[in-house]
Amino acid sequence: MYQYLLLLDTEQEREFFKKLYKEHLKEMYFTALKILHNESDAEDMVHETFLTLTEHLSKMMDNPPQKSWNFILTILKHKCYNLHKKKKCNSIFL
Repeated sequence: MYQYLLLLDTEQEREFFKKLYKEHLKEMYFTALKILHNESDAEDMVHETFLTLTEHLSKMMDNPPQKSWNFILTILKHKCYNLHKKKKCNSIFL
């Protein structure tokens, strides 16, 4: 988690990010795993999602928790589906 905190500017952003990380990490991982069926890929997509969140955190801070979770879930699913599609296309050409 600490590598993400280095990307944030304010203590308020860091505290908010810590809260999101602790609340959603496991659920994000299991969601990604359900889509990708690969532990390593699921971990990578959760990491990519958290990196994206550091860029959009200020927009999320005033949102209700459910809206923030929906935003996180949307980003995660898009990343997972894009990876799945990419791997499927690459396997066709092998």
